[in-house]
Amino acid sequence: MARYRFLTALLLGAILCATSALAADNNQQLLQQQISAFKQSDNYQFAPQTTQRAEAFMGAAMLAIDKHQQQDTDTALAKAAETLAEARRTAADFRRRFAAMLSLRQDAAAVTEILASSGRSTGSQPPRQLMKDAEDEFSQAVATYEQGSLNQARKHADAAAAIYRQALDQTLPWLTRLTASIIGKAANTNAKRYAPRIYQAAKDKLVELEAYSKGVTKTPPRHPEEGLYLARESRHVAEQVKAWRRKSSSHEMLVLKTRALKLKLANVLGISKQSNIMLTDIPDKDLLRAVKQLKQELADERQAHQQDMSRLATEFQQQLQHKLAAQTSQMQQAQQNRLSKIREAFKAKLERETFEKKRQQRLRKLFKPDEVTILVNLDGSLLIRLVSLKFRSGSSRVDRNYYDMLGRLKEAMDIYQERDFRIEGHTDNRGDVKKNQLLSLKRAEAVRDFLIAAGANAARLKALGYGEVRPIASNEFARGRAMNRRIDVVISAPKAAAQ
Repeated sequence: MARYRFLTALLLGAILCATSALAADNNQQLLQQQISAFKQSDNYQFAPQTTQRAEAFMGAAMLAIDKHQQQDTDTALAKAAETLAEARRTAADFRRRFAAMLSLRQDAAAVTEILASSGRSTGSQPPRQLMKDAEDEFSQAVATYEQGSLNQARKHADAAAAIYRQALDQTLPWLTRLTASIIGKAANTNAKRYAPRIYQAAKDKLVELEAYSKGVTKTPPRHPEEGLYLARESRHVAEQVKAWRRKSSSHEMLVLKTRALKLKLANVLGISKQSNIMLTDIPDKDLLRAVKQLKQELADERQAHQQDMSRLATEFQQQLQHKLAAQTSQMQQAQQNRLSKIREAFKAKLERETFEKKRQQRLRKLFKPDEVTILVNLDGSLLIRLVSLKFRSGSSRVDRNYYDMLGRLKEAMDIYQERDFRIEGHTDNRGDVKKNQLLSLKRAEAVRDFLIAAGANAARLKALGYGEVRPIASNEFARGRAMNRRIDVVISAPKAAAQ
């Protein structure tokens, strides 16, 4: 009987583990789909750094799933979901705060593209160069807003808006003249008679353009390029109508083409099986009713899908709720500390620093002072000593408490994209030399595997284990031995310096 109870408990435990692993895999796939959908949306451009942090947490979750570390998987998935929600909030808030600047950006881009396609130039500074300068300010506005520096973000957004406005001021007079010219050509085709509504809409848009160009109004018209497109369309429609009028059989062809299109729609919607377009004229109300029904079916299906997603999300949150309470407070505090340090560092940044110094400054901003020590070598290589990264005695497993720091180490690789990274493991002199060397190598490989799972290029990473042969302090004292047990990340020297 005791043996039967033991086997039953063992079987139940296996079932529970399998169920938990399946739920984690489903949650991971769902969250990965949500991150991918966000990256494909327009909102991604307003929160790229936050989205990258969400992807780093997803990489950690995938690594934990492969190693069957359930608790680490749940924690990483929870952080990924929270970071994705932060990205969505950041993008929505940025759109709301800087709506006027974004409108100018859209209009300036449209008019500049028309001017560029025409092969003409205007103004002392090319509009495309102005747009590039404005986009640089726009990128700075996004970056500083993500970092929580609202004042700096507002400063860059205002600078971008001013340059977009300058680009519009240069290009709108040219666009006004071009629109007026096309409207004149449309008038010559008698567009006023044959395409009156489109023609009048083009003229109304021209009035707005002229009012701004002459200084009557101070605000640039929205969507200024529409006047040009409406003028071209009115001319095209007028010429088409005149062609139809010259050929009487074309009227019948219009009817037959319309019937053919309606018949195809009816067959697709399943409301007709007719094939002879000369004998079939599907009523518009029937098509509209079928389209509404299809739209309702799609809406019902979408709602059902959203309900399933909400149910899965609720189940996921219920599983993690007891683990997140303490971690949420710690993450919020860490985020506040990190944002404060970023604000202070940003104010202290000098305008005339060299490119390498700026990159080093960006690198230091990624970490807290007590997390790493960063040293710059004479050959231009850098050493990042992960002083806060600790392993349990004899273990090479990376504790989940260090995922956030290692995720930021992945960001350091993005800063130095043209360089290779060498991860070096070290130990003290206690124990067997060969075992120490093997343990140091496994710890270095664990850090390397995390970075690869977070999206790093494996070809740029190399893990080495030196064991006890490279101490930085005396092994005669406990403090010295603790210092010798470390992970160093070496960023290779620039190629020119290495040569």
